[in-house]
Amino acid sequence: MTETVNADPPIPTSRWQALGKRLRGWVSKSLDLMHFLTERIMGFLRLFATLGLLLIVLFVVYQAVESSRLVLVKPFTVPQSMSNSHADAGRIIANALKQELLLAENDIYNTVKRTSRNRKVNIGAVTGNSEDYLLGSDIKLPETGISINDVVEFIASIFGRRNITGSVYQDQGKLFLQVELDGRIFPFERDLAGHDPNALNMDLINDMLREARIQLLSVASESHNLYYYCSGEADALEHSDGQLREWFDYCSRLQSSQMTPNELDGLLNDLHSARVRQMANGNDTLRHILGQTTGNALDKTRLLCPDYPVTKVCKANATPEAGQIALRLPEPLRAPAAMTSLFPALPDASAFKTDSLTMRSMIRVAPVSSAPLLELPSVRVLLAECLNRPPAKPQDMLASNSTEGDATLLFNNNRPLQALEKYALAIQQNCGNVFAWANLGVLLVSADPPLRSAEEAQLALENAVSINERIDWVQNNLCIARALAAPLDTMESLISNEACSAARALNPANKVILDKQFYLAVAERYLTEGQYDRAATTYQTALSADRKRDCNTSKAIEKLALLETYGVKGAKASACAILQDALPLPGGKVSTCEAKLAAFPCP
Repeated sequence: MTETVNADPPIPTSRWQALGKRLRGWVSKSLDLMHFLTERIMGFLRLFATLGLLLIVLFVVYQAVESSRLVLVKPFTVPQSMSNSHADAGRIIANALKQELLLAENDIYNTVKRTSRNRKVNIGAVTGNSEDYLLGSDIKLPETGISINDVVEFIASIFGRRNITGSVYQDQGKLFLQVELDGRIFPFERDLAGHDPNALNMDLINDMLREARIQLLSVASESHNLYYYCSGEADALEHSDGQLREWFDYCSRLQSSQMTPNELDGLLNDLHSARVRQMANGNDTLRHILGQTTGNALDKTRLLCPDYPVTKVCKANATPEAGQIALRLPEPLRAPAAMTSLFPALPDASAFKTDSLTMRSMIRVAPVSSAPLLELPSVRVLLAECLNRPPAKPQDMLASNSTEGDATLLFNNNRPLQALEKYALAIQQNCGNVFAWANLGVLLVSADPPLRSAEEAQLALENAVSINERIDWVQNNLCIARALAAPLDTMESLISNEACSAARALNPANKVILDKQFYLAVAERYLTEGQYDRAATTYQTALSADRKRDCNTSKAIEKLALLETYGVKGAKASACAILQDALPLPGGKVSTCEAKLAAFPCP
């Protein structure tokens, strides 16, 4: 049997095989190394991306926390006619509003800085300077439809950041602007009157934005609201439960038209206390407000207690205001009639006809102590002067509001003559001051002679209604003035007058209160005219549906007791029944007439 012997391969072939084997090993090791490096690089990239995303999130959260007290102005929505002509109209309006807010904050800063001790003002700005925190914030996240800006807005809203949004539109020849912040909508309007309805009309829009800035800053910031509220530039108290509520209380007490001399004395003691000064120490804004409030309180002492600089105590004057009236009429002058009493009646309506305005008709009031005469224009003269007077400037409006507040304070503290002077001055400062006109009318029909003049009151109240017809108590007092000027037999029927109807339509919930005011005034006239039985019946009608332990009830039961002495049987018993049923004032409040109510003698 023959054996087969395998011959060794040639030497060159064996070398190639070895080389190939080594090459394959090297490639395998290289691939393993590349795989290892790729895994490490990808892990590093994932770590980097994670850290980057975390940093972005931390940055957004940080910015959201930092901006938690800010408000950012977003582009406004505008009509298509505007956007076609101005592609960036919404952003232009937003930038204009932002500028107005920044200017308003700068005004506060400069005002406080002028009174600062160390020239450092620590009132924080609330207007944001940027809308977006990140570049590319409008990029959509994959497969979500959510943009980075949406994420930013969501996170920022969690920490309290707020946005100001708004819209502009046109309708019936007017340009309307609505601004919204914290769910509050502030509407403004202007007549187009010669303006192109398709144009942006930034002059009108800027005027409305300037009007909106105080309201917006008051809603946005407690400290800004305190500044504007105490300075009288804002009527609304937006943050009554905040950290500065005690300071709001000081300003509210000072602005109250119901303040008495004793209450003013208590407020001054609080403002001068070491505790309040310590609270304001180190805070330039509070120090400024404390100085301003103290100065305003001292101004009030000149009205209610002029001897305060000497006595350092503000007390009510024991003697009521007394005065004498003289009337200067056009030529020929009438011979003065003999004065039968300290308070002669005013002339009748003929003294105030239009032809008498060729000279200035004045009511001249002087205290009995022969002090200089006070010259007060009649309502007709005030109306005539206002026809030629330009619209009041913002500073004149503020001055008029302050003067009107002083007048109401004087009237409520039994100083009708001084109140009449102040109301006239408030109207001269701003002919559009609806409350000055309305309160002047109320004063003329509610004060004791010689100020009572139903016709003059009607003129003042009618002008107030022409300025603003949507104030129910003004309409109701116009109705009362018309009733007091009507014959006795038709007086009560005036409750169906259009002014009374308008007042109740404006606020149906106030019908009982408005009826009460009407019948109390009617009862007063019955009493003055000697119609005692009708006066007693009308007093009871006035208090039939609304009996509270207030000054109206106190006055009514006193008059019913007086009518008993005039022969109206059962009048005092009715007064006691009214007092027995009278309910305490809501909210635990106590009327200033509570002492009189408690002392009223009933079996």
